[in-house]
Amino acid sequence: MSKIKNKLLVAFILVALLPLLSLGAYGIYNITATVKANSISKLNSKVSLVSSKVEDFLKGVASDLFYLKDSTSAKQMVNASADEVTGAIKSLEDDFLAFSKNKKIYNQIRYLNADGKEVVRVDRNNDKSYVVPHSKLQNKKSRYYFADTAKLSEGGIMISPLDLNREKGKIEIPLRPVIRYGTPLFDRNQQFKGIVLFNVIAKKFLDIVRENAGANELLVFIDDKGNYYLNPDAEKEWGGKRDQNTGANFKKDFSQVAGQVLSSKMAGAVPQQKNIISMAPVFLNGQGVKRLGTIVDVIPNKVVFASATNFRNIFLAIGLLVLVVTLAISIFLAGSITKPLSYLTEATDKMSKGDLKTTISLNTKDETGQLAEAIERLRKSMNIFITRLTKK
Repeated sequence: MSKIKNKLLVAFILVALLPLLSLGAYGIYNITATVKANSISKLNSKVSLVSSKVEDFLKGVASDLFYLKDSTSAKQMVNASADEVTGAIKSLEDDFLAFSKNKKIYNQIRYLNADGKEVVRVDRNNDKSYVVPHSKLQNKKSRYYFADTAKLSEGGIMISPLDLNREKGKIEIPLRPVIRYGTPLFDRNQQFKGIVLFNVIAKKFLDIVRENAGANELLVFIDDKGNYYLNPDAEKEWGGKRDQNTGANFKKDFSQVAGQVLSSKMAGAVPQQKNIISMAPVFLNGQGVKRLGTIVDVIPNKVVFASATNFRNIFLAIGLLVLVVTLAISIFLAGSITKPLSYLTEATDKMSKGDLKTTISLNTKDETGQLAEAIERLRKSMNIFITRLTKK
C-alpha cells in the first residue's frame, strides 16, 4: 500500500501546488515589477517636486527686478540733474529699503551707475534690512555681473551663476551663497545710466532642498559642471574654481552616471548595482532654457525596493504555509484511502489462512465500505459452507 499512498501523495501535491507555483511565480514577478516601478516613480516625483519648489521660489525675482527698474524713484534717479541727485538717491534708498523689508529674500538690492559704482545699496542680514552708508559703497566694474548686465539692451535680464558672495574681492565669511539678477537702466534719451541688481539669498531655496532629504539617502544639488551647491557633507560644498576650489565634484563621486545626470533635461532615474539615482533639472524663469543646476537623489536599492522585498517575503511565507498545509492534508487524504485497503488486505490474507471468525467491518459509506461488506458476506458464506461440509 505504500506505493499507492506515495502515488496519491504525489498526485495531491501536484494538483494543489502546480497552480499555486505557476500563479505565485507569475504574481511575484508582475507585482514585484509593478511595486518597483511605482517606487522609482515616487522617487522621480519627489525630486521633481523639490525642483519645482526651487523654481517657484525664484519665479518672482525677475518681476520684482522690473518693478523696481520701472519705479518712479528709479526713473528719477537716471534722469536727475546735478542738483536733483541727492533727493533722487534718498528716494531710491527709501524704495529699496521698503522693498527689502517686504520681500525678505534679497541679501542686497543695489543701483550701480554706468561706471560700476554702487550709488544705492540696501543689505539684509539677520532678518534686518538697512541702507549701507555711502562711505562703504564699492565699485563693482570689474565684476562679471556688472559687465554682463551693462551690455544688455532695454528690458534685458542677467541671471548669474549661483556662487559665493565676495566683498572687496574675497569670499565673504561666513559663506553667503547668492544668485544675482540684473537689468540695465536708461534715461529718457536712451543713454545707459547703470543697473539695478539683486542678490537673492540662496540659503532660502537651498534649505528647501535640504529639508526634503530623508534618512538613508543622499540628496544633493549640483551645478552644470557637477560642483556641489548642497551636500550633507559640508566639506564638499562650493568646490568649484570660482568658489572654494576644493575639487569635490559629483563627477568624481559618481563617474559612471555623471554624464547622463548632468545632460538630462527632464526628471528621470538611473539604476545602478547598489543605488537608484534620480535627478531633476532646475530651470530659471520656467523657460527650460537657463539651467541653474540639478537636484540628485541617491538611494540604496534596498531602501527604494523595500516594499517590493517585503511583498515577496510575505508571498513566499504564505506559499510555504500553504505547502505545509497542503502536505498535511495530502497525507491525511492518502491515509484515509490506503488505510482501509491495508485493513482489507490483511483481513483477506487471514481468511486465506483459515481465520473465518474475525468480523470484517469498516465504518465508511464509500466503495471501500461496500468492499468490506462484500468480503464480510464472503466470510459468512464460507463459514456456512464449511459448517455444512462438517455435518455431512
